[in-house]
Amino acid sequence: MAHVDLPSGDVGGDVGEAGTVFGNRSFVFLWSAQTLSQLASNMVLAALMATVHATTGSDTAVAVLLLTFLVPAVLFSTVGGVLVERSNAKVIMLATNIVRAVGIIAFIFVAPSTASANVPLIYLINFGIATATAVFAPAELTAIPRIVDRRHLMAANSIFVLTINATFAIGFGFFGPLVLNVLGPIGVYVIVAVMFGVAALAILPLPAVRPDHAAASAGAAAGRALHELVDQLAEGMAFVRRHRAIAWSLAYLGISSSLIGVLGAIGPGFAVDILGLTSQNFFFIMGPAGLGAVVGILFLNSYGKGIPKRLVIDVGLVAMGITLVMLAIIKPVTIVFGGAAGPIEDAVPVIAPLISLITVVVVIAVFAGLEYAFVAIPSQTALQEDIPSEVRGRIFGILNTLLSVASFLPVIAAPAAADILNIFFDGAGIPIVMAFLGVLTFWAGVASWRRNSRQGLHQHDRGMPPADTIDEMTAPGIPDVADPAARPEAPHRRRRRRRSTTDGD
Repeated sequence: MAHVDLPSGDVGGDVGEAGTVFGNRSFVFLWSAQTLSQLASNMVLAALMATVHATTGSDTAVAVLLLTFLVPAVLFSTVGGVLVERSNAKVIMLATNIVRAVGIIAFIFVAPSTASANVPLIYLINFGIATATAVFAPAELTAIPRIVDRRHLMAANSIFVLTINATFAIGFGFFGPLVLNVLGPIGVYVIVAVMFGVAALAILPLPAVRPDHAAASAGAAAGRALHELVDQLAEGMAFVRRHRAIAWSLAYLGISSSLIGVLGAIGPGFAVDILGLTSQNFFFIMGPAGLGAVVGILFLNSYGKGIPKRLVIDVGLVAMGITLVMLAIIKPVTIVFGGAAGPIEDAVPVIAPLISLITVVVVIAVFAGLEYAFVAIPSQTALQEDIPSEVRGRIFGILNTLLSVASFLPVIAAPAAADILNIFFDGAGIPIVMAFLGVLTFWAGVASWRRNSRQGLHQHDRGMPPADTIDEMTAPGIPDVADPAARPEAPHRRRRRRRSTTDGD
């Protein structure tokens, strides 16, 4: 669940030129470092979540762990940008990978087993590792346009975004829990440390990536960095208020990100309370969910271009609400109908594993991951299309920060609510929270479906290019036109007014 600011190019583009990009030796090294480091980050996150839950028995403690991953990205991304503007990005990437490898090795001494871990030290070490990641990300983004030809940037950035999603799904949902179950926590730490080490080695062949312009003094930049984060958040919120299409896409992306974060936070507790397994076995919910997310990403990349994005999002939201409710009620349903299925299992023993509780949860979790991709990927693409190209990189970074801040509350509130409910209704906390979130998500999906259907967005995407939005809803940094009569091409203004009655965005 490593937070990564998305690149400023058209990352939703076709990856058809991937072969050409992979012919670039420097890009292959950079992409290998990205893949290894993000896969490693997500693998250790899964292992630490299971370890913290097994040690404390608290879903809230797991949520705090997740915050130690997310908070540094918001607090230190600006500082990381300042460093990149004044240093060799290659050196920064090399140093941060080494720092992360050393930090992972430290876990061997503070969390050698899932039953006896020093949780406060886990938080502290992980906060440091996440801070290094927050510095690594802008350095990596700075390196991409330096080593890739401009005509291949779209394909390179498409691969970059696909890798972000795939490594989260595979590392967090599959490899992390699997290695934890087979080799234990120390096995995970050793493998992850080696992966960060190899990622550092992959940086060595890259050319130097020095600043391409003279930067202000470090002291002045550090002073500005203290205020820049607040100013950027205010600027981003003002931009969202002026651009309703972007506000809706951001809301969809926030819902999907928050839900997958909550599912990860309560995953170890779900394995214990619902499946009757150990905390390490939350693989049975997050692994299939990761697989479903990868399938959804590949499907949308191959076949989703002709399907209206709002239709895909609404289908995903409604289905996700139903899926969460099904996960909430799966245990009592299997208890009630388990007796009825007994004679069938006795008559046909081979089908018994197919109708077991774990099997049903695995199938539902696959659909949960698929639905996450159906909401997140079109929303992300819509954001990239709707943000004016002149300010796309800067504004997308601001919106990414806003999204991270917005996701903090549900990630910490849902596990805390489950822990409180467990005090009064033993074992019922997670089902009640999941059912509540499922009903809310279903309601949001139905409301969005009605709205988008009325505006014709289930038949076609909005046909308004970003440049048009600059005239009526000015992006930050673009001056307003005070005199309406001074605007050229009056017929275009009339055409925009007619569109607004149907699009409403």
